[in-house]
Amino acid sequence: MNRYFVIYNPSSGKELAGYKVFGAAETLMNIEDSEFLFYGTKKRGDGEEAAKRACQLKFDMIIACGGDGTVNEVVNGMMKCSYRPKLAIMPAGTVNDFAEQLSLPKSQDNFASLLMQKKFGTIDVGKINDNYFVNVVGGGAFTTIAHKVTIDAKTILGKYAYYYRAAVDVPEELEVCENIDYVIDGKEYNYKTLLFLVLNSAGAGGFKYLCPKAKLNDGLLDIVIFEKTSNAELFQIFTKVFNGLHITHPKVHYFQAENIKIIPENKMVIDTDGDPGGYAPAEISSVHNAIDILIP
Repeated sequence: MNRYFVIYNPSSGKELAGYKVFGAAETLMNIEDSEFLFYGTKKRGDGEEAAKRACQLKFDMIIACGGDGTVNEVVNGMMKCSYRPKLAIMPAGTVNDFAEQLSLPKSQDNFASLLMQKKFGTIDVGKINDNYFVNVVGGGAFTTIAHKVTIDAKTILGKYAYYYRAAVDVPEELEVCENIDYVIDGKEYNYKTLLFLVLNSAGAGGFKYLCPKAKLNDGLLDIVIFEKTSNAELFQIFTKVFNGLHITHPKVHYFQAENIKIIPENKMVIDTDGDPGGYAPAEISSVHNAIDILIP
């Protein structure tokens, strides 16, 4: 008998996450001998604690149902345990960047089929100071916009709540400039930075090719740094982001590395998988072959 521990965010996906994962579980239970334990998160940190409990009880699989924030908490709980069940992600959030990189299905029937196929891959996980991230760490322009969007706005508008907030904040965000020292696998750099992103996968924020060379199992993180420049040049760079050609622009710097240090001149807010992740200075590294995950 397969034992599944389901951690879901009741407010995700216009409050439909619970409905979707219950339906998928029912489909699976009608076909195979299985046991499900469900846990609905109520506040920040609940997903991490629930994942730790699932590890301690040695469940076969943890199913994370929600958006990137839910997945981040679950992965943090798993990474802090010696025994790690396999992980499955049922995307149900307003933003599902990591799930989209894995081409995971959103419908409950397709997700149930995926569970029955039991095909797994092994992925890396990023580490920032004493915590972990599954997809992206960022700082600078636009990285805190998601923190300003309310749950009510996401429930009503979905991902368009983020687009609206970004449009409102564009003039202010384009004025951001941070003098940052970077130590990338031991080599030192300094850039007057508009935005930096450290990714485990290729995309974030709805942009699929921010780090076009990234792979989830290569033991490396990818960092892309956008230097402060004129608005005209920024527009040129932006038009290239959609196909990954922005990394050829002289004001964009792209690296692949195992270890990265971010050392800003001033204290700087860090975003981790779409949620507040503390402050830089920060040490970031790749944990190779960290988690076995269900894939199509």
